[in-house]
Amino acid sequence: MHPNPAINAIMTEQADWRTLLGQRGETTLDVYIDLKSPHAYLAIRPTLEVARDFNVSLNFQPYTLSYKKLGLTKSVETDMQRRPSSASADRKARMYYAAAREYAVLQNLPLRSPHRLLDSDLAHRVFLFAKTQNLEIPFAMWVYLQGWSSGWREFELESYDQLRNACKEVGVDLTSFDEYTQDGGEGSTTLQNTMAIAEENGFVGAPHYVFTDPKHGRTVGLFGREHLALIRAKYKAAGFAKLAETDPEFSHAWQPTRV
Repeated sequence: MHPNPAINAIMTEQADWRTLLGQRGETTLDVYIDLKSPHAYLAIRPTLEVARDFNVSLNFQPYTLSYKKLGLTKSVETDMQRRPSSASADRKARMYYAAAREYAVLQNLPLRSPHRLLDSDLAHRVFLFAKTQNLEIPFAMWVYLQGWSSGWREFELESYDQLRNACKEVGVDLTSFDEYTQDGGEGSTTLQNTMAIAEENGFVGAPHYVFTDPKHGRTVGLFGREHLALIRAKYKAAGFAKLAETDPEFSHAWQPTRV
């Protein structure tokens, strides 16, 4: 249990998340996220609704974003402070977090802007370890909630010990944890492979969705959770809906109806 009741309220959903993650569907939706991305954080629960409404398997994968490529800073130094290249770039970066805060309110998710830049590489190796046990989303949400609730002041995304403890909190068996997540270990290799596949499918940011268009049979890559309505419409047209009355329409301002 966490002293923050908002975090505890969200984490009561984890049994449901595991059920949805374990679903084997008629097709697969790949979802690339970054554990330092507020917009990927916001996308987790709305994306899980795809598996609730359609016979679709969800495959969450990590991708380590570059702050420089995103334009949030012109350089990443050892002090991990943001260095905008211009006043315009600074406004863009601030809006990136301001928009996330507004949408977080709708989902009852705590979100405070980070006090520094973050390195999510190790966290993504741990994510992949948790994924071997179907616990990647409980792990990710525990980390997201811990980090964003304090603007990453009370949780160190680069801390081996805190990430290991996050695994324990959601029931991950830590056997072979050290070997898998160490530098040069299986986690590092798997992470690089998943990132390469994402880039082959047009990756530009997180969340990034990759799926086979049921009508045309071609691979489609889309950036941003605003595309969930389009993805759902394609799945509805293909006959993947669990119920005939399933509505493919889906608001970017989605709010949970289950507690």
